Amino acid sequence: MPIARSGVLWRRIFFLLLIASTASFVSYVQHEFPHGGSRWGVIYGSVGFVLCFLLAFFGVRKRWYRSTFGTVEQWMQSHIYLGVFVLIILLFHAGGRFGDKVAVATLVLVAIVVLSGILGAILYITVPRLLTEVESNLTVDEVSEQINQLGKQMARISSGRSAPFQRIYEQLIRELSPGWLAGWRLLFSRMRRGKAPLADWTNLLSLVQKDEQEELRQLLVVSRQRKELLIRLMYQQRYKNILEFWLYIHVPFTILLLLFAILHVAAVFYYGRISW
Repeated sequence: MPIARSGVLWRRIFFLLLIASTASFVSYVQHEFPHGGSRWGVIYGSVGFVLCFLLAFFGVRKRWYRSTFGTVEQWMQSHIYLGVFVLIILLFHAGGRFGDKVAVATLVLVAIVVLSGILGAILYITVPRLLTEVESNLTVDEVSEQINQLGKQMARISSGRSAPFQRIYEQLIRELSPGWLAGWRLLFSRMRRGKAPLADWTNLLSLVQKDEQEELRQLLVVSRQRKELLIRLMYQQRYKNILEFWLYIHVPFTILLLLFAILHVAAVFYYGRISW
């Protein structure tokens, strides 16, 4: 997959920032004891603090359609590379000293947010390609309507039939029912791709009277069509669930991170831990 021009630009910016910050940190540890309250520790911490809030603005920018301050693609690329840089710069800020519980919690939150962001970036590259393999020209609502219509057709075919016929119909309907907590099971389950396996029609046909066997064949054909549509719809929903699931980690932990960052800075000034 070709890398967007903004991606190449921000990759270069990232490596320049990484080289510059690493060089400054090496010089810093050679001349003084590294810790968060030193001059360089405060500089690293201030840069990380500002970047955390700047990166959080991406969630606002991508919904701010009238803004001309950079494209969404540019903001996304900066979000990824600067997010990784924040984790590095805050490690430099700590200087390998992890005595403060709030500071440690803040650093852990940064790691969670950055790693979940990287996961989200990977998903946004891979999942849309998988989604195109199962999507059709029909919308989700149109596919759902077709599934409902086929279900009604199955009900009409089985209406007024014998008890064995009705039992087969009910069994087919149960097999196609989503069930309890279907969304979560769909997200974490492993699904086999391809057409639905054909049932053993011979055994099923032998369960009903001869004058109902033709109608049962029709029922089984409609059931198979409905199942294939349902599997396609489930794949679409599965991929969309995966695209959204990581946000349930990324967004709440980002909010927690900002709160802990403010708390950490407030504690530093309150207890006077800055030593120049």
